[in-house]
Amino acid sequence: MKTLFDAVTVKGVRFPNRLLRSATWERLADAKGRITPALDAVYARLAAGGVGGIIVSATYLDATSRSLPGQIGLCDATHLPGHRRLTETAKAAGVPLLLQLSFAGRGGVLWRAGDPSTGELDALPALFAHGARLAREAGYAGAQIHSAHGYFLSQFLHPTANTRTDAYGGSPARGRALLEAIHAAMRREAGEDFLLAVKLDCRDLEEMPGVFEACLDTARALDAAGIDLVEISGLGGNKGLCNGSEQAESVFAREAAAVAAAIRAPVALVGADRSVETMEELLGRTAIAFFALSRPLLCEPELVARWRAGDRTPSACISCGGCYNDDGNRCLFVDL
Repeated sequence: MKTLFDAVTVKGVRFPNRLLRSATWERLADAKGRITPALDAVYARLAAGGVGGIIVSATYLDATSRSLPGQIGLCDATHLPGHRRLTETAKAAGVPLLLQLSFAGRGGVLWRAGDPSTGELDALPALFAHGARLAREAGYAGAQIHSAHGYFLSQFLHPTANTRTDAYGGSPARGRALLEAIHAAMRREAGEDFLLAVKLDCRDLEEMPGVFEACLDTARALDAAGIDLVEISGLGGNKGLCNGSEQAESVFAREAAAVAAAIRAPVALVGADRSVETMEELLGRTAIAFFALSRPLLCEPELVARWRAGDRTPSACISCGGCYNDDGNRCLFVDL
């Protein structure tokens, strides 16, 4: 019988359990995107807290593509020392790290799918490939392509956001062409033994028809191309407690289960994973392999260790949103 605390090996990377920390923007890098002592402390505590793996937050890939305050960068050798500190700390704790690579636009402008020229899009696979090579050099076990949460890459898979008529739009196959090219370029640059993952939206705020179908078709196409791990997320999963009505747990479970049944690569579910009982039930009846947590680990960095020790009380996180603040995105009730 599968359990949350099974060790799972993917692409030669051993995850000591099925509970991952999903990429979470900390807002704690310095003005040049370098890892700070505050970020060192965040990741050291996570690594010691029992998680099976950590996906490091959305990282920009060149100086013109930074999009968030306090965002981590990995553009050149000047960024490597800080990243090496993270990977060395995690390795000592037996926790693999993946680096989420993100692109949202240039010059602080958030691009929409229709904004850039075909030539500008043609240049993105090489940018991601360079990021994957640097991630490997820094000691990461793998890298994740961020194509979720309405950000730039995810728009190419959306039935109404992608209005392009060139090679990157006009049909589902052309809509996913950019993502497929990025994955292929990363694989060539980083090597066959470097774990490559992708994060995909399965739903949007308007419950737009066609979003899940695009997610499923893209997961199948990337699976055929050799993707190693697919994380299923979406928009609308972070509403939390509202007027006394509690949000359902594991809100994208139905979609993640469908993707997991359709592909060979392991699937991770993120979005209001709060209790052992709910996740174990899903683990028992679906092919979902991992569960990824974000805000619960801001609230309780040692949550997984607590669960493993036998205290199965659900996460104390209530999705209040207070963790989003200018001093660093962290739980108001935790002193890091």
